[in-house]
Amino acid sequence: MKSVMKIRIGVAAGVLCVAGLAMVGLGEPAPAGTPAAPSASNAGIAAKIAEVSFLAGRWQGKMGKNKDNHVEEVWSNPSGNNVVGMFRWLKADGTPSMFELLTIQEEEGTLALRLRHQTATGATWEEKDRTVTMRLAEKSDNLLHFKAYQDCGDIASCRYEVKGGKLFIEVAFVEPSAEDAAKGKKARPALKFELERSAL
Repeated sequence: MKSVMKIRIGVAAGVLCVAGLAMVGLGEPAPAGTPAAPSASNAGIAAKIAEVSFLAGRWQGKMGKNKDNHVEEVWSNPSGNNVVGMFRWLKADGTPSMFELLTIQEEEGTLALRLRHQTATGATWEEKDRTVTMRLAEKSDNLLHFKAYQDCGDIASCRYEVKGGKLFIEVAFVEPSAEDAAKGKKARPALKFELERSAL
């Protein structure tokens, strides 16, 4: 399902996120060995890794035009200064479209969300020295909202919220510049996931 993969690496996602997961689209890549500079406008708000505990567990849902694609996101409990998660997107026949490895780490007084994508055969989408990195910009007892920090391409943010026993993940994208819009580039709609908690 190439269109799904393009959305994701043309993107990332989501999770609902965790969040479900993220289909994340990377924009113009920097030359290998030259990661993009961190965003000075999003250093992150104060937070501890224990505040991520509500994401722990297995979350599943349906995606695709006919809701016949299966998506799953699993997060560990906090240990040390981090949690680790995985996301997978399966086509209607059960074969994988893509995988995602995610981590959230407590560092420099805030939380950093990092993710990397893999094809069905394990090849990574990102350069080996580039990792999509977002930092925490908003939080509550059941919500974490991360915004672009470094090497995020056209990903603007990733939002995870648990309510009513479901995990909602929303991956938002950067609006096209005036120049790009004049050339016909359209804004990419947010990628949204609604996942239900499941037994492991």
